Amino acid sequence: MHTAQTKLTGGLGFAGGWLVAPVFGLISAARHARTFHPRGPVFHARVEPHVQAPRELHALGEHLRGAALVRFSGALWKRELRIPDVLGCALRLRQSDDESASAARDDQDLLFATIRRPWTMPLSPLTTDVRDYLANDYFAVSPFRSRDVTQPFYLRLRPVAWEHDGRGGRGERLERAVRARAVMMDLELRQEPFGPWSPLAQVELQRAAKVDGEALRFDPFHAGRGVEPFGFVHALRVGVYKISQFARPRATH
Repeated sequence: MHTAQTKLTGGLGFAGGWLVAPVFGLISAARHARTFHPRGPVFHARVEPHVQAPRELHALGEHLRGAALVRFSGALWKRELRIPDVLGCALRLRQSDDESASAARDDQDLLFATIRRPWTMPLSPLTTDVRDYLANDYFAVSPFRSRDVTQPFYLRLRPVAWEHDGRGGRGERLERAVRARAVMMDLELRQEPFGPWSPLAQVELQRAAKVDGEALRFDPFHAGRGVEPFGFVHALRVGVYKISQFARPRATH
């Protein structure tokens, strides 16, 4: 996939991100927070290769095995509101299950949202069930590549088992379900934009994490397990993320 077209789309995304970054910086400064403000409950989790994963995905599944941090969040609003929004789920694969918000060199960050494809972004708040984190599928939107898989691929995180009684807000219900050890999610992979999904790994949420949410910053380019993002949307994030994060601490002084 190291083609002229791939390099061109990545270059356009990189340039476009820095072009619009000042706008996001101004919004971050005005809000005293990043423009897309990821704030929500954080959990310790365990990632294991999926027992039904195809043979060609076994090596990648093994590389993803281990401890993880999982953060659920809303994107547009600081508070939990029952109005249209995009929900996010960020996953940090790591070696330990300590309470540190810092990323180690060999950690892998994977960012997901209730956005199926880049062009569906404007409608995604309308197709997201904001009442329940576990009632949605989460997509990584743009492709990845890895030495363990022969072709570029897309990722999806899908809740497959959970139990709650429906009482309270989405964060409260999720925390009760995790305390009951009743939340399991499938990490799935497909190699064509509209092809079938294959199971890759299972993510079991185990307990709430005592991690400083303000200090916890996920980076889509932190690829310690060799899952590397590329393409227009990932490249677009470079400038937007850096300016948005730079403007946030300056605005809080």
